[in-house]
Amino acid sequence: MLNHSIIQKIIPILKKDVRRVLRMKVRGFPRPYFASFVLRDTNWFNTWASSGSTFRRRSDRSRHVYCDVRVGSYRYDQVYDGGLIEGEEDRESEHYGNVPIDDRCYDGLRMALWRLSEAKFREALSDYSHKESSRISKIDPNSRLYSYAKSEPIVSISYQRPEFVDEEKWERFCKVASLWMSEFPHISTSWVDFDATQETKILVNTEGSVIVQHQQIFTLSATFRKLTRSGSHLERDVVVNCATQSELPNLKQFKKMALQKYQQLMRTSRAKIIHSFSGPVLLCPGPAGLLFHEAIGHRLEGSRLLASGEGQTFKGQVGKAVIDVPLTIRDNPRLKKFNGIRCIGSYQYDDEGTPARDALLVENGILRDFLSTRASMPNCKFQPNGHARNKKLQRPISRMAVTIIEGKNTVSMEELKEILIEEIREQDKPFGMIVYETCGGETETARYDFQAFAGDIAFATLVYPDGREVCVRGVNFVGTPLQALNNIIAVGNRQEIENHFCGAESGMIPVTTIAPAILLKNLELQAKDEELVTPYILPRPQLHLPRRI
Repeated sequence: MLNHSIIQKIIPILKKDVRRVLRMKVRGFPRPYFASFVLRDTNWFNTWASSGSTFRRRSDRSRHVYCDVRVGSYRYDQVYDGGLIEGEEDRESEHYGNVPIDDRCYDGLRMALWRLSEAKFREALSDYSHKESSRISKIDPNSRLYSYAKSEPIVSISYQRPEFVDEEKWERFCKVASLWMSEFPHISTSWVDFDATQETKILVNTEGSVIVQHQQIFTLSATFRKLTRSGSHLERDVVVNCATQSELPNLKQFKKMALQKYQQLMRTSRAKIIHSFSGPVLLCPGPAGLLFHEAIGHRLEGSRLLASGEGQTFKGQVGKAVIDVPLTIRDNPRLKKFNGIRCIGSYQYDDEGTPARDALLVENGILRDFLSTRASMPNCKFQPNGHARNKKLQRPISRMAVTIIEGKNTVSMEELKEILIEEIREQDKPFGMIVYETCGGETETARYDFQAFAGDIAFATLVYPDGREVCVRGVNFVGTPLQALNNIIAVGNRQEIENHFCGAESGMIPVTTIAPAILLKNLELQAKDEELVTPYILPRPQLHLPRRI
């Protein structure tokens, strides 16, 4: 993270050069009306080990600048389709976003900003011409909406000391933990990984805003892999994402977490295999959060309402019921902690300089709003709620930050299981399912494809009418958003927090999901996509494991 002195040197340079952008002009083309720079200075450290040996130990520092140049006017500029797509995949400006890290001489930074601004202006003019030419043959449904909302200047400069990262300590931790993991029988591969990212972000724009924010994320993870006799690669992960190192587990706690995952992996390797299922499913808080994230979260990103290629599942549904049970969904980037755990998706200002607001999206099942950027949406009371986010060089689009799901008339986990068993009997199903853990998901929101989502099940059990649970593998849950949401029949009374990362058009960003368990009357499961491989020809070598490293 940058200190006070360096920040105070960089800000005047960015302010001077962003004002220069407005002087650019090409005869016969619109001039710039707005420009901004978002400079990210990032310090990164990573180490990982396997079988007690370090495979990598690397630290790095980098700086990137995202530049936004808008031509025309706030009423109408070159950005189209909500900013999800910007012309060619390989744009000239992408080559100039990486800027010098030298804090003794800033001439290189000024040269980089000049080249970047020039390229962005040329691209903006090209996009404007493309947008204008499209009007000859295509109707723009967003023509009455303002391209960009004006904002009063905001000056918010904060300073934060970076956490000291003891690289020797974390390298030793990974070695010791990976050596301990390698002693577990029936494992083909295992490793432990530590990652620390600390970033300072400086935003300046021609409206007069100057915003300095800081973010740090620490990740500790471990992976077990087992190759079954049938050729299936089974994997279990421990992943802890934190906003401070004090929330990371110590070695004893980490071993306890890893041992639990190993035991789950062994149970899964002997588990009953099914290839498909449709019936009642109980999702624990983590998997439930994933379902909400994929099924509704991405579809409430307002940028997608402005994109002609998007399915726009909830367009025109404000004020209408979209969930049959009284669930409330909001996204509040200003929530810093939940149950004592810091939210890695939290921030004060988004990447367009808009103050983050608590966005009430669904209230007791009724759709109320969308996540928004400064691009106007079809809402007469439109006000940006500060959800424009990007990773590095992509245009910011509306994204989730700290998503909170809560319900009314909630019940305990024990009661949810009882209701699940009642549903199994009532539907005359041979069994239902409890999904305890997932390890990722995806969704398709484009209009040309199916409106569906999927969740990758890591650990689940079949539940029989007598209440007996049997470990199962071989399937992932899938569904269409409206059907899945309207199949919710009960909500748990305990919320859990999950810090993770989400990828979309504007890059991979940190997000937080806070959700309770939910019971669905019906959810479909399909076979996992996997490639069977042949067993190892040589047996695993006998390791001479020392007691200490």
